[in-house]
Amino acid sequence: MSTNNQDISQPQLVAHRWAEGAIVYQIYPRSFKDSNGDGIGDLPGIIDGLDHVQQLGVNAIWLSPFYPSPMADFGYDISDYCNVDPVFGTLDDFKRLLAEAAKRNIRIMVDLVPNHTSDEHAWFLESKQSRDNPKADWYVWKDPNPESEPGRPLPPNNWRDQLAGDVAWEWNEARGQFYLHSFDVRQPDLNWSNPDVRDAIKHVMRFWLDLGVDGFRVDAVYWMAKDPLFRDDDRNPHYLEGSDKRANALIRNNSSGWPPVYAYLNEMARVLKEKKYQDKSRFMVTEAYPRRHNLIASYMAFYEGIDPEVAAPFNFEGLELGWRASSWTRFLRAFHLALEQHSPLCVSSYAFGNHDKKRLVSRIGLPAARSAAVMEFTLPGMVFVYNGEEIGMRNVDIPPELVHDPEARHNPRQGRDPVRTPLQWSPGKHAGFTDGPTTWLPIAADYKKYNIKTEHNDPQSFLSLYQQLAKLRNGSEALRYGRIQVLEVGHEDVVGYVRSYKNEHWVVLINFSDKPVICVPGVKLTKFVISSEPKTKLASNPEGKVQLLAHECALFLQ
Repeated sequence: MSTNNQDISQPQLVAHRWAEGAIVYQIYPRSFKDSNGDGIGDLPGIIDGLDHVQQLGVNAIWLSPFYPSPMADFGYDISDYCNVDPVFGTLDDFKRLLAEAAKRNIRIMVDLVPNHTSDEHAWFLESKQSRDNPKADWYVWKDPNPESEPGRPLPPNNWRDQLAGDVAWEWNEARGQFYLHSFDVRQPDLNWSNPDVRDAIKHVMRFWLDLGVDGFRVDAVYWMAKDPLFRDDDRNPHYLEGSDKRANALIRNNSSGWPPVYAYLNEMARVLKEKKYQDKSRFMVTEAYPRRHNLIASYMAFYEGIDPEVAAPFNFEGLELGWRASSWTRFLRAFHLALEQHSPLCVSSYAFGNHDKKRLVSRIGLPAARSAAVMEFTLPGMVFVYNGEEIGMRNVDIPPELVHDPEARHNPRQGRDPVRTPLQWSPGKHAGFTDGPTTWLPIAADYKKYNIKTEHNDPQSFLSLYQQLAKLRNGSEALRYGRIQVLEVGHEDVVGYVRSYKNEHWVVLINFSDKPVICVPGVKLTKFVISSEPKTKLASNPEGKVQLLAHECALFLQ
């Protein structure tokens, strides 16, 4: 094969873990499918929708929280780590979900929220009673600022919560102290410097592993480790009051991200390698948005600090980097070179959407989103598809009176509700999400066009594209396990790369611009396979120069 001196050699690995090349489908349980007519999605609804997940070509499901919770932050405020909230069903329903997923060769990952609990959790109810009870040191408690006046206790520092941007400290009269809540006021932070807390979370992990789950998505890990001196966060010089989120007024250099986080996570990762869990591969993915001034170092700190055989950080560049060819070319080269230099065990994990961020189509537009889908399914490692992404769902405008998200407390436009609306199953009533009279969040106005049933019958639909891509990925060792080599393609708006494994080589070309372009990939393209653009003009055997339509992403065999 001709490579124009571009090295695409592939180191050979024999044993592969399930996470390598996996297609993971994120289900936000409240919004997936409702089985009992209350307008809220539930576990039986997920079971009912498993055929769709299977037809999509998914290898694993990540479930957002379904645990008992007062729902101050819609499940991320957990009052019992080892059960199911009645709104979602029962523990028996969860066991049935595991069994039904296994029949379809689909693995299950569950959300683990180790930084904080609900203020209704039994641990916190005990901790807040006094300074000398058995769980007195299970949460982050601090005395008032020394400058406080009698009867007017001041918070110990300037830290803000990450949802509303309010003061991150709440006064408790019984203890005469403040407790820290890095998120909602009803989500007190656990004290991870306490080994008893760490043991308790590991017990939670074992509970779900014993039931048969295959891994965890670990929430908000940066906040597990704070400055032990509790110094003020520095002010953000780029903050624009009135337009930026209030939480971003500070840069969080002391309230989160301190080095012990890697030791804490490594301790958790060791649970996955305990003898009783060696019957099958287990894996966990950590949620930590990288420090933007040094992306590669931020990501690599997790690979270096946690066992890469069983853990990886989420790669959020699909959400954060922007849709620019130059940015992606630089990042892909640097990131994957760093992974190769560190360890062949490193697994990347790309996400282009989730329950917290603006939907992909709403961010970059429909044509570019189709291109991003081809890109995502041809990148190395795990790829995460947020429910609704596969049908091109957009953000939904939520009237102020229907806003639920605590992040929107001061500004409804900054909440996460618009990306959490019910999945659109059909063009029927309530988009086929529920048989009940209403839905917990409004259905998108365009649901009659963008829904699973309608798109299933359209070979040019978003859903059809995702299904074709999943079939290609699942059937290709190179797309699942191969290394990536970024190409020089002769055009600033085009990203090109080769995925190679053994004697299999795929070439991906992505036009990031809204105009047709001509690029020169520098490698022989023997067969055109698929394009993001239904109206593509690409021939079966392009040689030399390749002309891509606006926002087109094309996949070739070499």
